[in-house]
Amino acid sequence: MNIDPVKALDDKIERLKKDLNSLTTRMDNAQTEAAQQQLSTTNQFRDTTRKVTKTNDRITELAESVHRLERLLVALNRKVRAGETQKADFDIWPEVPKALIARILAGQEAYARKTFTPQEAKSTRKSIAEYDRAAHEAIDAAEALTHLPPNAEALWRKKYKQWRAITTQERPVAPDENTHARDTAAKSAGNEAVAEVRQKIRTRIEDAVARDLLFPAWFENMLGPAAPPGKADDWLYTATDVVLYRLLHDVTSPADALGTAPQEQGHRRTLHDRLIVECAEYRKP
Repeated sequence: MNIDPVKALDDKIERLKKDLNSLTTRMDNAQTEAAQQQLSTTNQFRDTTRKVTKTNDRITELAESVHRLERLLVALNRKVRAGETQKADFDIWPEVPKALIARILAGQEAYARKTFTPQEAKSTRKSIAEYDRAAHEAIDAAEALTHLPPNAEALWRKKYKQWRAITTQERPVAPDENTHARDTAAKSAGNEAVAEVRQKIRTRIEDAVARDLLFPAWFENMLGPAAPPGKADDWLYTATDVVLYRLLHDVTSPADALGTAPQEQGHRRTLHDRLIVECAEYRKP
C-alpha cells in the first residue's frame, strides 16, 4: 500500500481513467453494433417492402387476368347459348303504346313544376294584394309630385321615396288554380301509367328468367348474367326500372343500357344515377 496520500490519489485517478477509457471503448463498440444492427434491420425492411410490392403487383395482375378470363367465359357462354337458347326481347314493347309513355312523362313534368299548397296560395294572394295597394299609393305619390309647391322639399322627398320603393319590387305570380288542378290530374295519371308499365315489364323479365332465355347484351352488361343470391326481388325491381328508363327516354344502344348520362337535373338524372349505383352492386363478384 502506498502511504503517500498524493501518490495514492494519483494512482486512483489513473485507475479511473483506465476504467473510463474501457467504458468508452465498450460504448463505442455497442454503438457500432447497434448501428450495424439498425442498418441490417433497415435493409431487411426494404427487402420485405420490395417483396410485398412485387407480391401486390402480382396479385393485381392475377386479378386482372381472372377478370379478363371471366369476361371471356361470359362471352363464350353467350355464344354457346345463342346457338341453343331463345333470346329475350326487352326492346320491342307493342303493349306499351306511346300514349302511355306520354302520360308518364307528363306526370314527371307536373312533379317538376312549382305547385302551391292551399296555405301558400293564400299567402301569395295576400302578398299580391299588399303589392297592389302599395302600387296604387305609389302612383298617387308620383302624381302628387307634379302638384307640390317648390318649398315643399320634405314632402317631395317623402312622395319620391314612396314611388321608388314600389319600382324596386316585383308583383308575385298569382296561383293558377287551373294549372294546379291539371298538374294534380297529370300526377295521378302518370303514377297509374308507371304502375301499369312496370307490371308489364316485370312480367316479361320474370318470364325470361323462368324460361332461361338469353338476355340482351345491354341488359347483362348493366345487371349481370343473373340475380345475385338472396337479392332476386331487388334485382327484378332495378331491372324493371332499367327497361322503363330505356322506354321513357328512347335509348336504343345495343350495348349501353342507359345511353349518355343526362346533364340537366331532374327526374331523369335522379333515376339514371340511382340505377348506376344499384346495378354496380349487382355486378360485383
